[in-house]
Amino acid sequence: MADTEIPAPPWQRLPDRGSRRRREPISREAIVAAAIKLLDSEGLAALSMRRLAEELGTGAASLYWHVGSKDGLLDLVLDQIIGEGRIPDPDPPRWQEQLKEVAREHRRVSLLHPYVVRISLGRIPMGPNALRYSERVLAILRAGGLPPRLAVQGYLLLMSTVNGFTVDETGVDDEPAGDHRADDAAGRQEAANMARDYIASLPAGSFPTMTGLADEFAFSDADERFDLLIDIFADGLARHAQGGSTTVRS
Repeated sequence: MADTEIPAPPWQRLPDRGSRRRREPISREAIVAAAIKLLDSEGLAALSMRRLAEELGTGAASLYWHVGSKDGLLDLVLDQIIGEGRIPDPDPPRWQEQLKEVAREHRRVSLLHPYVVRISLGRIPMGPNALRYSERVLAILRAGGLPPRLAVQGYLLLMSTVNGFTVDETGVDDEPAGDHRADDAAGRQEAANMARDYIASLPAGSFPTMTGLADEFAFSDADERFDLLIDIFADGLARHAQGGSTTVRS
């Protein structure tokens, strides 16, 4: 499939060059690579066409000729990052475990590029990498016996679930990417301990259940919480596939 020419979706925001012919000292690939490098180091707020042109030693007009607009550039950045995800070949008996592998890989890439979920909002990821990614994940679900509608809806819901989890992990500030997991873990644990202590101090007569469970609010291991989430998701999808619910039909 990699050698097959994939038609561009009609909404893709690329430049309309008309009949112009120009030779440019930079390529679309180089622009996208430079944009990702800038985003990784300084965050989404730092990205502008002028700043990126300065990084590349060219003019902003040259960038617009290659990518059309900042939105067009972000479409390309999103597709490039999606292409970093590794999806296994379908193994029908292991489809649930493979689905969990897909979810963990999606989270891994999202944590490497904390801005990626935010730039995905309002975009339809239909670039070449996104199409290949979707093809491979859907092949796993279909090989596992999921009917057509459940396979597609399950795939879309999995992406939404992982995106929501990683947004909660990365926050809404423009934090540069990097290995901040230790600091983040310490901060999460401190916040969780504060929540535990506060909940434990509530009037037990008014909040008997919460005060009785106060110690559980000190749990802050994001990896373990994520594994629980995708276990529940995969188990629920399997139950639907086996006819355990009439909500989604093929």
